[in-house]
Amino acid sequence: MKVMLEDMRWPEVEEALKTPNVVILPTGCLEQHGRHLPLSVDTRCAAHVSELGAIRVRKEKNIRALVAPPVSYGETFTFRHYPGTVGLSVDTTIRVIEDIVRGFISQGFKNILVINGHFSNTLPISVALRKISSDFPELGLFAVYWWVLGSEFILGERKSDVMAHACELETSATLVIQPENVDMNEAVKEIPPLPLPEKWFSCDFYGSRKLIHTARKFPQMGEDAGVMGDPTVSSKEYGEKAIEACVDGLTELLVEIVESEGRIQ
Repeated sequence: MKVMLEDMRWPEVEEALKTPNVVILPTGCLEQHGRHLPLSVDTRCAAHVSELGAIRVRKEKNIRALVAPPVSYGETFTFRHYPGTVGLSVDTTIRVIEDIVRGFISQGFKNILVINGHFSNTLPISVALRKISSDFPELGLFAVYWWVLGSEFILGERKSDVMAHACELETSATLVIQPENVDMNEAVKEIPPLPLPEKWFSCDFYGSRKLIHTARKFPQMGEDAGVMGDPTVSSKEYGEKAIEACVDGLTELLVEIVESEGRIQ
């Protein structure tokens, strides 16, 4: 059974809409991820977890989860000075997400889940979905980071204290998803200076609960490798288990989303 929307014929989509379903939209960016990782990390991680979750929920729960082609560009203000980093403005990012989601709605989808792989996409996605929800308050519009789906395992089994960008988690996941594009000889530990005191801000994006939003560019370190964390402790084994935990979480979430349909009138 197909799960990739782009591979389906329109009669297959029409048939899928007759059964309990969710359409998943992975989002990422084209952005530097250290000297050791490719520019596609955020997009590929979100898309990979989306596909595996869609396959599992179909096999185990008989729910159709269709994975749309990912949005591979996002807001990349922080790292725009690195070669290869190409992004969209905040306004354009909002409009792109909004137009795509409205397109799904016009086709008859009632549940849309955005699985985000890029931290800076957070606010544009939230704004886009909020704008749409004012017109369609009865629909299921959701967004989540891919790593949040497996956060209990990810935080409990990590070796590094700080994970934010091109870090232990992203490196370990990429060693699973696209190992041919990883050069661990170039991996270095790098913790950038904080833009605010630690009381207010943390570089540990995955575990911190006292993170405030900042639009300020991070100060550069001496190494300036484009890393926020310690990728040198990464492993394929950790990546495999982290992805599995995320797929477990996604499967559960997809079931909950479908079961929630119609609760809000």
